Amino acid sequence: MASISCGSPLRRRTATGLVGLLGRLVQAVLCLLICLSGSARAADSLTLWHSYRGAERTAFEQRIRDYNRSQSAVQVKALAVPFGGFADKLSAALPRGQGPDLFVFAHDRLGGWASSGHTIAPIDRYVSERLLRRFPANLLDAMTFTGDLYGLPFAFKSPALIMNTDLVQSPPATTNGMVAEALRHTDRAAGRFGLAYSYTEPFFHGALMNSFGQGPFDRGGNLDLDSPANVASLQMLARWARQDRILPEDPSSTLVTDLFNQGRAAMVISGPWMLGEIAPQVNYRVAPLPVNSESGKPLSPWVAVEGLFLSPWSQHPEQAVALMEFLTSRASAEIMATEGGQLPANISAFEHPSVATNHVAMAFRQQLEHAVPIPNLPAMTLLWVPLENALKKVVKGVAQPEAEMQQLQRQLSADLTRLERSRRRGETPAQMPLWLWVIPVVLVVLAAWGWHRCRRRLMVGWQANRTAYLYILPAMLGMLLLVLFPLGYGLLLSFTDTTVFNEHAPLWSRFVGLDNYAAILGDFHLWRGQGAERSLDFDNFYWTLLVTIIWTASNVILAVGLAMVLALALDRPIVGRSWFRLILILPWAIPNYITALVWKGMFHPQFGVFNQGLQILGLAPVAWFDSIGTSFVTGLITNVWLSIPFMMVVILGGLQSIPRELYEVARVEGAGRWFQFRRITLPLLKPVLIPAVILSVVWTFNMFNVIYLVSDGAPAGANDILITKAFRIGFEKYQYAYAAAYSMVILALLFGYTLWQTRVSRTLEVAR
Repeated sequence: MASISCGSPLRRRTATGLVGLLGRLVQAVLCLLICLSGSARAADSLTLWHSYRGAERTAFEQRIRDYNRSQSAVQVKALAVPFGGFADKLSAALPRGQGPDLFVFAHDRLGGWASSGHTIAPIDRYVSERLLRRFPANLLDAMTFTGDLYGLPFAFKSPALIMNTDLVQSPPATTNGMVAEALRHTDRAAGRFGLAYSYTEPFFHGALMNSFGQGPFDRGGNLDLDSPANVASLQMLARWARQDRILPEDPSSTLVTDLFNQGRAAMVISGPWMLGEIAPQVNYRVAPLPVNSESGKPLSPWVAVEGLFLSPWSQHPEQAVALMEFLTSRASAEIMATEGGQLPANISAFEHPSVATNHVAMAFRQQLEHAVPIPNLPAMTLLWVPLENALKKVVKGVAQPEAEMQQLQRQLSADLTRLERSRRRGETPAQMPLWLWVIPVVLVVLAAWGWHRCRRRLMVGWQANRTAYLYILPAMLGMLLLVLFPLGYGLLLSFTDTTVFNEHAPLWSRFVGLDNYAAILGDFHLWRGQGAERSLDFDNFYWTLLVTIIWTASNVILAVGLAMVLALALDRPIVGRSWFRLILILPWAIPNYITALVWKGMFHPQFGVFNQGLQILGLAPVAWFDSIGTSFVTGLITNVWLSIPFMMVVILGGLQSIPRELYEVARVEGAGRWFQFRRITLPLLKPVLIPAVILSVVWTFNMFNVIYLVSDGAPAGANDILITKAFRIGFEKYQYAYAAAYSMVILALLFGYTLWQTRVSRTLEVAR
């Protein structure tokens, strides 16, 4: 008994300890399971990209936080992406399985994304009819492509008529009434206009096109630019600009806003994006656009729809669509309207008292009834820039509407055919050809042979200059990654037919050999059209090459000549020499794109300082960008202004290195200044002048900023140089491989020039 009684407490304590240990193990396991389940729940997250700023971003992200608090199944992380690079980030990330689960973006790229694949996913199976009844039919059409719904409309933006109520009390009912009202307020000599809007931008011209017919495409989605309706829309615009003269010349959004704020534009056509820029002292009213007096239909502007799109790579598509449903609910729409200042796609939000009593919001809501979504067809991406150029030519009187639209129809049809051909080739299954396997093998063999042959010399050089190699290693890596790799990739790309429609297809399925180079160098058709419509083809390679050579030669000759004169003047002991040097270097210190924009403003045909000066002198103003010659001069003046400081500094440095004794001896011998310059100055300047000229030629040959920002190649691309033409082919026509081949031709031309210049310089040195 004693032993039992003595052992019982021990066994009880042992049993108790085991139970406690088991309890702690169970607790640990439960905690681990809870943590794992919590981690699993935390892993169920959605990433949403948007580009909202200011009040819109605050209201939008508040709704995201509200959604996260309202449920625990998934957590949403919102990321604000700068608008300027938003589209590029999406196009780069999504096809490769990266990027967000869903994003907010304008609908006009929908067709291109859907056609190329791997960017957006249809959501038809996740949405109900009840959900779709929130939105107007035209906004749902914007989210639909080839019968599939790819997103939910979130907000809309469209132009309307904005009036200065101190000048115009009631909105005009028809276009004839609008023109009559505009004529009463137009005084071009005083810089006053009855109507102002960016009428050469296709987005704004869509209101006229849609009021006459179907717009740039027919009901079947085929390009129909030269239809009688579209021609009539250009004729009406040309009449407003050239006959009635109620519109300012070369309008931009900034100019339109400034004219309205200064009371010099009675009416403007713009959208909600302009409201925040209207001066507080301006009394204004927003109204729907009037009825087209010729067609009897309302002016129907294009509406841009911001949609919520689903990534095809999302692991939680149902939760993503549930988030879309929450963000497009009436409660969310009312908050985005009242706090974010947005025009929500859920039109029930306009019944909210704060919105219903907002006359501006309700005016845009009324305009929505007649607005037409921007066509979301892939071809629409090719239309913007060529149509803008056509509008500029027509309103300036250098082209007739019908002939210009027929030419544009042919041009864009050819571009679309090329893109469609590349798309079909990318969709065709193709095996990697055997010769592609040979290339890496040959490269490896060549590398091994080179190493075997030069190994001893390389090792000796490494042992002797190890520290020097280590110092230059970062620069070599930078050159490899930033110069050699892009150069090699561009060269490889130039042998394919890569476009926006097939860029994700296997490389070997896009291989076309030398076709791009044959198309560039074999294009000898300098003229296009027949009879009275016959004109130079400004897209021809040899025309562009001629313009580039003239551009480069004239710039270098003027810049070197003027810089030489200034350097010779500043090399002498004149009064204020240091201040003159500082002033003349200033253009070089300012970023060239800022200088280019300043010069562009100075050349404005109506408000530029040059034309205002001509008018003060009693001379007629010059339409600087309407002809090839004057447009070329605008770029020439700007680029020479930018080039002189560099050349002057180089030449001045060379002058100061010439021994003064040579000039003293020459003067003693009776040599004049011209003889001294020709026999002493110029020969001794050659060592610094020739490299500077070579650099100047290369820089001017590739001077993208000045051409693009000042004249934009006007008129109609006639003054484009090779580099701007390559840019337009790649980023306006989306023919990436053709643009790469164009760039390789430019590289070959510059490389050939450099070799020629170097050989000529050596020959002259030997002869001397």
